[in-house]
Amino acid sequence: MKHKRTLITMLLLIATLLILSCSLFEPDSSAPPTPTQPLAEPIPPTDVPAEEPSATYLPVGIAANKSEQEKVTVYDRDGYTLIEISTPGMSYSNPANVHVAGTFTQGNSNLPILYYAFEQNNSLLLSHNQQVTTLISIPYFADLVGAPGTDIIAYSIANYDNNLNALRTQLFVGASSALANAAPVLTEDDPQGWAVVALSIGAENGSPVGVWYSKRPWGIGGDIVFEPRRSLFYLDLATGTSSQILGAEANPSALSDDQSWIAYTDDTNVGSGAGAMSIRNLQSGANVTFSLLPASEPRGAGTATFSPSNQYLAWMEGNGWQMAEIPNFHSVVRVGDLDGNIVAEIADTALVTVAGLGRVSRVEPIGWFDDNSLVIMARGEVWDQASLLLVDIPSQTTSFLASGVFLGFVYP
Repeated sequence: MKHKRTLITMLLLIATLLILSCSLFEPDSSAPPTPTQPLAEPIPPTDVPAEEPSATYLPVGIAANKSEQEKVTVYDRDGYTLIEISTPGMSYSNPANVHVAGTFTQGNSNLPILYYAFEQNNSLLLSHNQQVTTLISIPYFADLVGAPGTDIIAYSIANYDNNLNALRTQLFVGASSALANAAPVLTEDDPQGWAVVALSIGAENGSPVGVWYSKRPWGIGGDIVFEPRRSLFYLDLATGTSSQILGAEANPSALSDDQSWIAYTDDTNVGSGAGAMSIRNLQSGANVTFSLLPASEPRGAGTATFSPSNQYLAWMEGNGWQMAEIPNFHSVVRVGDLDGNIVAEIADTALVTVAGLGRVSRVEPIGWFDDNSLVIMARGEVWDQASLLLVDIPSQTTSFLASGVFLGFVYP
């Protein structure tokens, strides 16, 4: 069974790479970031609801999955194990198919975990109170996103319809207990093969009011570093109306916790990579772009994350090739403030010792414990062997946090 699971994991990793892969902390002074105008043919700022400021709603832990283990381990910010939750059938895990569906209190070992399992009849499962329940079978699952600290998720399915000669995507939103009977809140048929993917759930008083989403090409391959996406939309769940927020040239990377800022790249004039990282205030329309490092220009930027109080943005830039006969890919995590100033840069080559992996093939930011504490993930030569590292921005030091692939943050 272990060999079967290993084989399935390897096949899934290869498929994922085909689809998604096409000096420490030294600021770059040679290419200062400059404010830019909004994208060509800008769409005016849209009146969409923003969440309550989440600066006081900070995570108390981080969830991860170690290679070959069918369980989720939750660590505190000092790297101590808080709890372990059994997740049978979890053979390939990432934040696009796992959600921490509740809050954590000290001594509580019943933290619910929602996860999609290919080996369990392509089903969405709930692990809670030491029991695993099948919520719904989803044969054409695309991905999911959850509202932090709740069991509310948005997920999409994508399947090519020969009668329509188009890719049909359906988006669903709801609490875990209601998913089995949930009707799609959005259905789109795209003859060019672009699938709807949820990015974030808008909420008021703990209930979903909207979904931020983008579109990605379905079934592409190649040496791609950052997932290609097109446009940013907001779906109002009360009216069923979608509003386009960014143009087709924009590749959304991350929304801030309060959903007032979007990080994106302008991929209009790029070939095998992405553009430079930009941020836009969704209320005022103000834009700032961070110039790429010279070495990053062929591959671009992506994988961004805002700090809780919108003080900083962290993102990844890459250079080289992952699928070459002799891979020469390298990555760097950059941190800037929202005025466009670079405050830190963390290269993968500087993290070999602290990560304890022998070789670091990729390093990317995954989120924040607070405005001064950034968590980054370093992957080893084997994709699912990873280390979580904690970066203290004021002192510009990096320390080992825990082993495992990042799944999500845990909230009180």
